[in-house]
Amino acid sequence: MGSAELVLSQIKLGGVASVAKRVDSDESFGRSVMNGISTGDSLWLEVASKFTPSSATAEASLSIALASALPRSPARVLALLGDKYPIEEVCGIPFFHPDSGLVASYHDTAVAAISQVRDTLLTKTRDTCRAALDTARDEKLTRINPAYVVKNKPAPPPPRPKKRPKKPAQPVTPPDTSSSG
Repeated sequence: MGSAELVLSQIKLGGVASVAKRVDSDESFGRSVMNGISTGDSLWLEVASKFTPSSATAEASLSIALASALPRSPARVLALLGDKYPIEEVCGIPFFHPDSGLVASYHDTAVAAISQVRDTLLTKTRDTCRAALDTARDEKLTRINPAYVVKNKPAPPPPRPKKRPKKPAQPVTPPDTSSSG
């Protein structure tokens, strides 16, 4: 539907607004652009750097696409974050229906990837992203599994099994030894 080169030329020829409008109006094109960005490919991330979403839906989709690209291309994604793409949104694990396995796995992969970024210009962004990843992981796991231990709020211990009250001992009646008969 669209290669990164094609989208970049559309931005150059028609302007960012026309491409943003097409992302909102053409579902297939929008999905193609977001899927491309989520690969972390350098040309697709260039599209993201030039693209400005024109709707809340496109902004959310772009945050998800950039979050997906983060473990694959951490330095390039971190370089895009700031005013245009807020760190807390992209690094806030913005996936729609996460389960605890996805949240923990994504967090660990993303943290390992951004930990490799040594560019001093990205240090503050990297550290802020790491904090946002940690916060998002804790909040999402708490929502998914309320027993998840959150800092300073340990889950209550499981209830102890109730002891059944002992029944009073039944008096043992000796067998009847008298014979009647």
